[in-house]
Amino acid sequence: MAPADLDDSEDRQVDVHSAEVPAGIRAAALSRWQPGHSLWRCPRLSAPRGPLGILGIGQRSVVIEWWQLDADGDLVEAYWEK
Repeated sequence: MAPADLDDSEDRQVDVHSAEVPAGIRAAALSRWQPGHSLWRCPRLSAPRGPLGILGIGQRSVVIEWWQLDADGDLVEAYWEK
């Protein structure tokens, strides 16, 4: 599947060595890596910002969370792009 064909709003598993994984997140994930672990790219909307943010209707952007799961699917660690 070509990158242009991927739905960027969906959670998806990513190879920890993929170029799309930021270097700092890769290093942190690999420091905890065990057999059976997986890394997931999870797009989320940020909290509302700007003058209307307090009302929950401010500007929002996409934030990428990276979830490291163990072999049982339990969360080992969550990382955020900066």
